[in-house]
Amino acid sequence: MMALRIGLLAALALAAPLTAKEPDKFVVHEWGTFSTFSGSDGKGLKFYPDDRSLPEFVYSRHRNVKGGVEAALVSLETPVLYFYSDRDRKVSVSVDFPKGMMTEWYPNASRPPERNIRWDDLQVLAKEQPTLPTDRIKDRYLAARETDAQIVRTSGEKTEYEKFLFYRGVGDFQMPIIVRSSGDGKFMVKNTGKQAIPGYVLVNVHDRKVSFRSFGHLSPGAEEKIEMPAEASTADKLGDTMAELLVKQGLYEKEARAMVKTWQKDWFGDEGTRVLYLVAEPVTNEFLPLKIDPKPDQMLRVLVGRHDVLTPEREKEIDALVKRVDGPSNEDAKAADAVLHKLGRYRWPAQTAAQERLKSRNGTRTER
Repeated sequence: MMALRIGLLAALALAAPLTAKEPDKFVVHEWGTFSTFSGSDGKGLKFYPDDRSLPEFVYSRHRNVKGGVEAALVSLETPVLYFYSDRDRKVSVSVDFPKGMMTEWYPNASRPPERNIRWDDLQVLAKEQPTLPTDRIKDRYLAARETDAQIVRTSGEKTEYEKFLFYRGVGDFQMPIIVRSSGDGKFMVKNTGKQAIPGYVLVNVHDRKVSFRSFGHLSPGAEEKIEMPAEASTADKLGDTMAELLVKQGLYEKEARAMVKTWQKDWFGDEGTRVLYLVAEPVTNEFLPLKIDPKPDQMLRVLVGRHDVLTPEREKEIDALVKRVDGPSNEDAKAADAVLHKLGRYRWPAQTAAQERLKSRNGTRTER
């Protein structure tokens, strides 16, 4: 009986999978988001990224480096690099953004970043657990710490600690996806890249109700006609779906949950329609070349593309609001302006596009 018990325990030990707490030597994982926006015709529109949810201690091009952030086609949001090591290690990290500009980062970089950000001589702490900054941090930033990753320590004049490396940026380039809306909940999604899209999810949020449908592999050059389900679901179910997709790409469960928790208010709470898709790792490597010295035994990059798209119905509503904003009634203009303000960072590109549509229609009438 004792021999049987010992044999069973040995078999269970051999079958137990490795977890993030038991990495193979030196492992680096990354997640983050490429955000884009378009009208119903699929044409990309520039918008101003929003950094108001970041802690004050985060370094910003607005505050720490001369030159503000311009409107851009792509907002690179919150890539975080996690480190897992069996011992203390000194590492150097370099990320290039050849078609963009770095805008926020933490801990402090080795030099003011522009199209490249570098952290030289970082110390990955295998066992030490120093206190991390928590002053007036909002939930989004804290959620990214909810993993088993080791803490990293910077060198230089000011020592800083964090559970990950964090950076953001903006760029003017096309992500390998086009989303068009023909109305009535019907859409066309096209993969314009040379790499397959591993999976994607169509999401609609209206009056705090969430609807979504998950889709699989989309081959290079392929396009699919898809429809939004009529029935409502829940943000929790959508969160589970996204976490499952991320884990299938190789993220640890806690990493996937940390990413979903970081972005749930935006992905599942912002009014509107969007496609959330997995970015193939070769595409990420093309847009964001990453070098780590010494080279990790395992490195994984799982970024999500978020593409918000206006439907024809929504554009019609925005056209009517813009007409009211420009109308004779001051009170009515204020009320319409308040509704447009709910579009958030997409308000000005959506409003400008509406003004162009209205101008075109008025011109057509005049010619007749």
